[in-house]
Amino acid sequence: MDIKYTTQDRGNKKDYQQYLQAMDAISIEKVASASVFFQPKDGNTIVDVGMASGTSTAILAQLFPNQHIIGVDINPKMVEIANDLYTMPNLTFKEDDGEKLLTFEENTISGFFNCSAIHHITSYNDYDSNRALSTLKRQVDLLKENGILVIRDFVKVEQKEVVVELSTLDKKDRPNDADLFIQFSKTARSLATEQGFPIAELPSLRTNTKRFQAYYTDVVEFVRRKDYYANWNIELQEEYGYYTQSDFETIFKELGLRIIVSAPIYNQWIINNRYKGEFTIYDLNGNDIGFPPTNYLIAGEKVVQGKDIQLVRHLPKAQVPFLKHSSFINKNTKQIYDVVERPNSVIDIIPYRNTNEGLKIIAKHGYPRPLANLNTDSPIIDCKHYSGYITEGIALGESNDLCAELQRRFKIQANETMFTNSLSYYTSPGGINERVKALFLPLEKTIKQNLPLDGSITGFKDSGFLHEYDAAQLLSTAQTGALVEARLELNIYNLFFNLKMALPKWLGLKPTITTTTELKITNIHDLLSINTQVYENSLENAEFMRSSRAYFSETKQMHSNTILEYVYPRTYSCNTVVTIPVVKKEDQVYIGLERRDLPVPQSFSGNSSIVTVPAFRLNKNIAHFNQLEQYLSSLKIEGCQVTHYSKLGEKYFPSIGITPEQAYPYLVHLDKPSEQLYWVSLDELLKNIQKIQDAHLLIAIFRLNHCIKNQ
Repeated sequence: MDIKYTTQDRGNKKDYQQYLQAMDAISIEKVASASVFFQPKDGNTIVDVGMASGTSTAILAQLFPNQHIIGVDINPKMVEIANDLYTMPNLTFKEDDGEKLLTFEENTISGFFNCSAIHHITSYNDYDSNRALSTLKRQVDLLKENGILVIRDFVKVEQKEVVVELSTLDKKDRPNDADLFIQFSKTARSLATEQGFPIAELPSLRTNTKRFQAYYTDVVEFVRRKDYYANWNIELQEEYGYYTQSDFETIFKELGLRIIVSAPIYNQWIINNRYKGEFTIYDLNGNDIGFPPTNYLIAGEKVVQGKDIQLVRHLPKAQVPFLKHSSFINKNTKQIYDVVERPNSVIDIIPYRNTNEGLKIIAKHGYPRPLANLNTDSPIIDCKHYSGYITEGIALGESNDLCAELQRRFKIQANETMFTNSLSYYTSPGGINERVKALFLPLEKTIKQNLPLDGSITGFKDSGFLHEYDAAQLLSTAQTGALVEARLELNIYNLFFNLKMALPKWLGLKPTITTTTELKITNIHDLLSINTQVYENSLENAEFMRSSRAYFSETKQMHSNTILEYVYPRTYSCNTVVTIPVVKKEDQVYIGLERRDLPVPQSFSGNSSIVTVPAFRLNKNIAHFNQLEQYLSSLKIEGCQVTHYSKLGEKYFPSIGITPEQAYPYLVHLDKPSEQLYWVSLDELLKNIQKIQDAHLLIAIFRLNHCIKNQ
């Protein structure tokens, strides 16, 4: 091992195993957040840099049995431990310097996975962030064309002054947080010539606390490590943050990597168990700025031409608009709804194979969706950034010959007898006049992959290609926020449900659901049988939606562009919070539903009644999670106060071809079960899943079932 790294040595094998135990506990989540980006192509080579115990490398080897998976670590003890723990025919562990990677040749690697590795390289090389750049340059040189580079590490926060409030209460076997922060301010970056950072103690405003003014970067370095006192001297040597999110994105682009996703991670367990009630960070005006991200994920693809999709300019309205706008008025309440629709109805096709290696799904990889990275005047609450190329399901416009269209567009052969029904859903029934029909297509063998998709549909030369994905892996990816398109997730859940197959482990927290003895239970059949018709066409509109038309271009690619029409709210933000009221009675979980009258269901079925979950458009001043949670804490739903809440997975785009709207789903608990909600058991909803048509409710049902039954 290079002598620079010897100070992080943790002793004998038993000491290492204790250190690695906590890391291994979240290896599944770490790999799930990254593995979807790697191409499942036989013969590829994926390298796990800084593989530690080898657990993450072994998980990759299980996910990709026909690829060569190599774990490397500069520490020979890690290599010894990994070899003792894991043996697979496609798995290799070896000693190598993660910065130099001297045992590999250029243009031979299909993917790199860097999980909490690069901050070690910078820390043990004089805290020099240029060593991170050197590491990334080397990996890009080693990558094949279209190879993938993934980093899951810490992200450096903004360099600004803040005030942190810390507890002075005694801690078992270590100093209290306030005293430890003072100690840390003198000894941080212990390998540097000058250790520590400046702080100024301020008057305390609350009992059992101290307040300090310091730089945000230093405060975050402290709160991320304050609970690792058992290995404090080693933790003092490391500096977790070496690049900001903006730094990462700039460097990836300069190195010729097209950014697939750039996403801060807010691990709910860490926030609940190590952050909440432990400290508060304020700006200099005294405003609580919330918790910093716990981790960060960025994935990039090595491309010769074309980096991302950019909005070049806005265009005037077309004489003949692509999107059709219409308005409806509720005859009873006189409320006007504006809705928008595409020229053709959409059909989702889900080709799949049920194999000995698991359930496989054919979907589009790297499909251009300009609205994924569109900046409007709405804040991006979770700060996730995309290049505009995403993973999504296969969709076709309604056709007289669906099989011919499937063959022409995607080279998939099928006949009408092979299709079976999946779900039918309104993607966003409050404003998108669209009902999508989904069909399952079982396949005997896989199709030819990696053929470029037809760019005449998108206007872009790079329109992605078809992949055969592991379906369980895609669901895990959705939980980490890297699968943004909602319809593919819905249909994968429904396929697992129809085939009666076990779901993968839920990666988030299992919610604690309030128990009640008093609950008015509703029969779902009675709720679904309500038939109303309360809307009629309106010449007036509500001025709710703003319609835009823009010219989008693929950078560094000649004649690769398109004009796209899209809509978003005028006065509200593009962010919607979807709330799922839950309660438990006699070991049954119940969801509080709304029955609403909306014009979109009436236009398709003649019945305006639809069963939904409560959803709320957010104001533009709700810019980050702390403000969103303040909103949830003050929210009343049908006369009842929200007492606590928890995220139900990550955000999703309901209809990414029409609108940049993003939905944030939350389980909510009320001070009492509202009698104005319809309480239906989760099991009954699952039994009648084919009759549920609101996409937000469908996602809520499937995710809730997943998180409470597959921990």
